[in-house]
Amino acid sequence: LPAGTSMSLAVWPGRDHRMRETCATSIDALADDLLQQPCFTQWPPRQLIIVGHSMGAQVAFAACRRLEQRNTPPRGLVLSGCHAPHLRGRRPISHLADAEFIAQLVAMGGCAQELIDEPTLWPVFMPMLRADFTATEAWHDPRLPQPAERLQTPTLLVCGSADAEASANEVAAWQAWLRCHHGPVSVAGDHFYITRRPAAFLEHIRRCFDTGDSHADACTFR
Repeated sequence: LPAGTSMSLAVWPGRDHRMRETCATSIDALADDLLQQPCFTQWPPRQLIIVGHSMGAQVAFAACRRLEQRNTPPRGLVLSGCHAPHLRGRRPISHLADAEFIAQLVAMGGCAQELIDEPTLWPVFMPMLRADFTATEAWHDPRLPQPAERLQTPTLLVCGSADAEASANEVAAWQAWLRCHHGPVSVAGDHFYITRRPAAFLEHIRRCFDTGDSHADACTFR
């Protein structure tokens, strides 16, 4: 990342130091929670680039929409590895029994194979995982926005070259929701390219939102 840039990771209810809190089961609840987290209380939104991957992209978009409604938009938005709101996810699994639910997560690449053989660990992870999929599967808006309703924040779209959960076309469909967008740009890998190729992912962000470059503010991208 450029010099002088810092990164802050969101921690959702039910995770890490918030383990005792009840997991959120809607994208709207997560977006409201995000805007109360330290990065949004310590810095003006105009200095922030909100980055979301998969379900996190839905949360990031919803949070950005709230900020625009308050006339405090962020500097930029990154939507990664996620289909547009008017599309449905390819693999709904929130309704499945525990064993099949875990098996589907392993098939996606989001859980280690060993978790299938360790059902004693399921009670630890299951509440947060089920909450996530309940939230992401329910977030759907079949009505495409009118041009005046589109998000105005400069947005970078990112996809995985071999992502079986969100194709390049499904990520590109976000363009109907955005006034100013670039991409989708591709990172080599499956749905979890963000953790397996973080340097490539961050380089795309740096190129679009270089702090020494006014292009993002002008709503044009290189």
